[in-house]
Amino acid sequence: MVDVYEKLTLAEQLVFAKTGISLSDLQICVLRQSWQSQRKTYDQIAEELGYSSSYIKQGVAPKLWKLLSEVLEENVNKTNIHAVLERKLASQEQMGDPAPIERKQIAVIPTLKSIELEFPEGQVPLASPFYIERVPYEQRCYEKIVKPGAFLHIKAPKQMGKTSLSIRILAFAAQLGYRTASLNLLQADKATIADLDKFLRWFAFNISRKLKLEAKLENYWHEDLGSKASCTSYFQDYLLAQIKSPVVLALDELNEIFAHPQIAQDFFSLLRSWYEEAKNSEIWQKLRLVAINSTEVYIPLNINCSPFQVGLSIQLRPFSWEQVQELAGRHGIDLAKDELAELMFLTGGHPYLLRLALYYLTRRDLTLEELIQTADSDTGIYSDHLHRILWYLQQHPDVLTALQQVVKAKAPIKLEQVQAFKLHGMGLVNLRGSRAMTSCNLYERYFRAVLS
Repeated sequence: MVDVYEKLTLAEQLVFAKTGISLSDLQICVLRQSWQSQRKTYDQIAEELGYSSSYIKQGVAPKLWKLLSEVLEENVNKTNIHAVLERKLASQEQMGDPAPIERKQIAVIPTLKSIELEFPEGQVPLASPFYIERVPYEQRCYEKIVKPGAFLHIKAPKQMGKTSLSIRILAFAAQLGYRTASLNLLQADKATIADLDKFLRWFAFNISRKLKLEAKLENYWHEDLGSKASCTSYFQDYLLAQIKSPVVLALDELNEIFAHPQIAQDFFSLLRSWYEEAKNSEIWQKLRLVAINSTEVYIPLNINCSPFQVGLSIQLRPFSWEQVQELAGRHGIDLAKDELAELMFLTGGHPYLLRLALYYLTRRDLTLEELIQTADSDTGIYSDHLHRILWYLQQHPDVLTALQQVVKAKAPIKLEQVQAFKLHGMGLVNLRGSRAMTSCNLYERYFRAVLS
């Protein structure tokens, strides 16, 4: 009879082979506890790990058994998992020599009692227990990135989880043996972004460095060719020629070049041309691009030249009720339905606003009632976030005026199309057809007060 580690490893291998995704450490922990000689209840597992019982019972466990049922093609639950995996192993052995099962130490997820609470700023680290999967976005991205010449576009307002998703795409690609690189346009000087040749040289040099290759721009950059053709030659004849495996490049904060419409048009048409080249060129099929931008800045692009009209486009949405419940569970907070409803009403499911609230609630710095009462104040936990938006609005009077109309109205109102798109791109309003309404109670309260 095989031991517990062989069964766990078999389960992991089967799930990865079928889905391309590994079981999480928490799923493995629940799986292991489910076939110990003294099988533990979900309440006991939750208590040991520091999670809420409802999170394990209603979130982790049902999803785990559903996933294993699909992979093993029979009904799997906490009671029969042991027997199902025994049969699977026996079946493999009858079909001939099974692939050897690597004996490895299965990671045990640390309990939340031992996890240092993360302040929610920037990307959510790969190993963080506070990352919530954006089903079905991750799976769609993983399926797309393995396609030759793939182009992915991830867009959303600020602090919605774009970069957190992109680093998981890169990690998935790296597991497949792909070369990966990530470049954030915030690192480029304003003077560099304002000049096409300087920008493309900066772009090519930094991608070389990220891929651990010596930069050889002077061998491929020729004035008579022009900047775009020189950059294309550099990638085709040098970078991609040097690397045998697929190459995945993630380009973050592309919105930084939107302030220079001509530069943006030239750069995006260049990326589009590379995508088109991949249809007939094996060397360009190696290149897989992940483009990431915040939607605060609105820029009209020629649809025939824009890469955003091709490939897979992902627009991240606010968290659902179930995702908020899961996130609360990962913080060890068991919210009643009415409390969860209040938090959803306040934040509209905005990932950053939710994580910030749960951070302070977990620390017990304030109660949920206190958090809601002070949320829109200049000294509340959201003050920095609200002040940043207000500053942006003050630089764009047309958008500010449009938001004034929305918060003053008692029902969804119709706005001029461009202003509606801009407010929606900032995450401040939801659009119902041609009508706009504030996306959450926090924004409605704060901007009704400061813009009155």
